[in-house]
Amino acid sequence: MSATDVRSRMLDLGDGRRVIEVLEAGQGQPLLFLHSGGGIPIWEDALPLLSERFHVFAPLLPGFGKSTGLEAIDDQLDLVLHCFDVVEALGLQRPYVVGESLGGWLAAEMAALRPKEVGRLALAAPVGIWRDEAPVPDMFGMMSHEFVPYLFHDTNCEGARRMLGISAMLSDKDDRTDDQVEFLLGLQRGLRTMAKFLFPIPDTGIEKRLHRIIAPTLIVWGAQDRLLAPSYGKIFAEKIAGSRLGIVDKAGHALAHEQPQKYAQMLITFGA
Repeated sequence: MSATDVRSRMLDLGDGRRVIEVLEAGQGQPLLFLHSGGGIPIWEDALPLLSERFHVFAPLLPGFGKSTGLEAIDDQLDLVLHCFDVVEALGLQRPYVVGESLGGWLAAEMAALRPKEVGRLALAAPVGIWRDEAPVPDMFGMMSHEFVPYLFHDTNCEGARRMLGISAMLSDKDDRTDDQVEFLLGLQRGLRTMAKFLFPIPDTGIEKRLHRIIAPTLIVWGAQDRLLAPSYGKIFAEKIAGSRLGIVDKAGHALAHEQPQKYAQMLITFGA
């Protein structure tokens, strides 16, 4: 399977409640990709670059894409254990785990809860820590056009324009296509998943567990991140022994979409 040959398959976790959509591409060393709160609406930006070097497995969390079973996950621990269930069902052994934002928090929790089961770890602007001097904006109270400046340094970049295009679909007119309606419903389902675990304040308690991580760890942050201040990257780096902190210039929180080449190369070099 080539890097551009992306396929979707449904993974039954066997408990009668959770069936998970997994996107998969590439060959080589296994890389488990845990997505951000935006899910993976299309295979774009950094993901094709990563799948040129790794065999990328990108499971969609319950509530995102075609994945089901959110009602079977009651709390944060359930969600982290769900991620391990997916790893086991995929047959992965000590994979390279890459997580972005929401997925970065989950990746860190996995590496802290079962340190010997994560081979390498890369965290891209993970949520999960709170400081009063650098409060995280209320992402659940914003419209998409209001949220864009918090995600992107350059609000004219392609990723930002795609997100701004969502606002154009939100109107009182009944002029949306079936695909656009399904896309908007998918966003709503994903937002529900995020809110269940991160609302109202996204402090997950991960900070007190970071010292348990033993996997070689790379932390990546956008220098102009307005959603999660780069100072949070320094906290993660200080708490995870031996970790590296990489700052990507001219990038906001959505650095994988704004600077995909730089970001992907950092992950590839670290995972080599």
